[in-house]
Amino acid sequence: MDSSTSCAAAITTTDDDDNGDTNSFFCSESSTSPTATDLLVFYATAAFSTLTLSVLLIMQIDSISRLLLSPERLLAKRRQEYKYTNEQSCEYNTLLLRQYIGGGKCHYNPKMESVVWEKFTKHDIDEMMETIIQDEIFKEEATTPVIGAIEQDLTDENDPNTYYLFLAFPTTLPSQDTAAAATTTDKCSMPGQYRRRIRVPLIQFCELLAKAFEAQMTSTTLCFVADASSGMGSDILSTIVKRCNHGVATIVDPSWMTSLSILLSKKTHHSITTDQFERIAFALCRLDAWRVRASVGRSSRTVLFTLPGQSCIPHLLPLLQKVFVHERHVYVYDGCCHSVELGMALRTKYGSSYRQTPVNEVWTEVSCSPKVISATFPMAPMRPNRELYESLSKINGVQASIVEAWMASVDTFLDMKSKEKKNYYTPFVCRMGFLMKRSGIGNGDGTSDLSEMALKNVLEYITGSKSRSLPSEVMNNAISCLEEMRTQYEDAVKGSELSSNEKILIEKCVFAHKSILIGEKTLLDTVQPKNDWSLKATKKLKSCACCIGGEDDEDEDAENEEDGEQRSSKPDEVDKDDVAVAPNSKKVRSKYVDGKNQFAFDPTMFNKM
Repeated sequence: MDSSTSCAAAITTTDDDDNGDTNSFFCSESSTSPTATDLLVFYATAAFSTLTLSVLLIMQIDSISRLLLSPERLLAKRRQEYKYTNEQSCEYNTLLLRQYIGGGKCHYNPKMESVVWEKFTKHDIDEMMETIIQDEIFKEEATTPVIGAIEQDLTDENDPNTYYLFLAFPTTLPSQDTAAAATTTDKCSMPGQYRRRIRVPLIQFCELLAKAFEAQMTSTTLCFVADASSGMGSDILSTIVKRCNHGVATIVDPSWMTSLSILLSKKTHHSITTDQFERIAFALCRLDAWRVRASVGRSSRTVLFTLPGQSCIPHLLPLLQKVFVHERHVYVYDGCCHSVELGMALRTKYGSSYRQTPVNEVWTEVSCSPKVISATFPMAPMRPNRELYESLSKINGVQASIVEAWMASVDTFLDMKSKEKKNYYTPFVCRMGFLMKRSGIGNGDGTSDLSEMALKNVLEYITGSKSRSLPSEVMNNAISCLEEMRTQYEDAVKGSELSSNEKILIEKCVFAHKSILIGEKTLLDTVQPKNDWSLKATKKLKSCACCIGGEDDEDEDAENEEDGEQRSSKPDEVDKDDVAVAPNSKKVRSKYVDGKNQFAFDPTMFNKM
């Protein structure tokens, strides 16, 4: 064989008719045949590479990793997978938004992206951005832009580290008719129906936008729903609010909030300060609320935001509470085992891939973060806890991810409630057990159906209607919708039920938090279903560190204390699969006086007239 041509091939096999049954594995200028040592080295290298690749692939199987890795290394491996999935899901969702804005699946041309977006830099931001805000956003006849993305422009050679905000202006004006608001909003957000697309520096533009909104008078209230139920609570509440049609506009799981949450998780890797994050959150929430102003009715004048999944709560909730301290906040939660069952059902239905594509190419679906990702892949790790690491290593990867996401959300709630005097966090704490007919008002009392009263209470808070009764038509629609949603979710978890052993293992994970107890208990300041409901619990806490009990529990505190202490010391003995967060283990008496049973003052201190 000619040496000038033989060295172009890595592996060459000659035909039997030419050179017989000879294989040449290496090529050189002199066409020297490989020695036995060369062949041995080659085969050994190939075998080692194959073995290494096989081991790496096997290690990706969670059940194998649980056998081979220590609890700490196993959790570190899992958290790397969570981080990768969350980031890739956010990027993929951004691509879907770009595709939608660019004309949809059939007409989108990614090669035109760099041309169609008007690019503004930090140097021309002030004057030109002021013009855009005043002429393109706030004018009565103008169309409010949709938020397309928050990301860096890596093609920008001058400043690739700057984060940009991508906005797209629809071509159609939103209708001022409330009854047609929903359909009109969809029409103005059809694929490709955008007259202008701009890319602006995130920090500078949001600062100018925030100042512009601060200078405006508004009568619209914002209501933020945070979740610890694998997305069930926020989904049910937002669906009911839409069905009621009582003047509340809804923005469900906006993907830009997920992008902001990921940015917050990386705050040590970029130059965005805490104050700047607050201005960004304020500006973008107000901008999104301004976009749906046509859907806000006169009866409630409220825009409801559902935060995207329990995974984002540790990053978003403290930020939004600080920025919107005087707005309404709802914290909706369910038991950990119930949340795990629903999360497993979501994984079974949608899979664990970050490539989650909406069923319909409409704005309300494309702009939402995929629930299976935001509910089951934690974004903020729990604080170091050896006992928790060991407990998580005993359950499979799907269950472990949902448990950690749920615990991170509840832990954030607990931390914020402990600082209530400083941050003024007083949300409507909504227990899904009431709405799902699983729980009565007393701990362990599942005989009383309080779902309609609980629904009425939370709707009164969201719509600001506590001082006036909700119309009967609104309540009838809400009750009907709740029945449908309850059936839908009960059917969804069929086939994903946890075994008794799995529940015990999961409850051990939760109990490792030390402030989360096992049993049919309620979260601190859970609103008890009744006509004169209150955001603050007025009952004393039990000495067993359990959370607020039912109305009938107060008279039994003394006789239940011993039983409570025994229960808290034996986490394996469980009767229910709900869990709750306790504020502390000390016995606390109410700061309120029950005017029905005693005087608020001593009448003997007053002289008769």
